[in-house]
This record gives sequence, C-alpha cells and structure tokens, in this order.
Amino acid sequence: MNGHNHGGKSHLIGMIVIGVVILGGLLAAGRSIGEALPIAAVLACPVMMIGMMFMMMRSKNRSTDTTQDSYDHADISSNEAAKTTTQA
Repeated sequence: MNGHNHGGKSHLIGMIVIGVVILGGLLAAGRSIGEALPIAAVLACPVMMIGMMFMMMRSKNRSTDTTQDSYDHADISSNEAAKTTTQA
C-alpha cells in the first residue's frame, strides 16, 4: 500500500521516538525527570495521532491524483479503441 510499512513495530518505534523528543523538550524546559517522564508518556499518543492524520490526508490527496490520472488514461484508450473500430 504505497510502499508504507503499517506494522505495529514501526508504530511502536515512532511512538517511542516521539516520547523521547517530548521528554527532551520537557527536560530542556526545566522539568525534572520525575515530572517529565509521565507527561511525555501521556503526550506521545495524541502527538503521534495528529501526525498520522496529516500523513493520511497527504497520502489521500496523492491517491486521488493518481486515481484521476488512471481515469484519464482509461478514457483516452477507450476513445482510441472506438475510433479504430469505426475507421475499419
């Protein structure tokens, strides 16, 4: 499906990476590790869901363009076939 890996392992890795980035941001903002770790764990899921929504919208737009192109090609080939049979 568009060359994407939709396995659970890739989502888990993405969630861990996002959690680590959020944790780093909270630590840089001056939070202690005891405060930052639970906040990062809770925020990782909604942040990843928002990211997936944007990726899905982007891939939906691409697939709509591809689908439209295939319809255009199908119309051209059927018109050419009709011209060939009428000319013969």
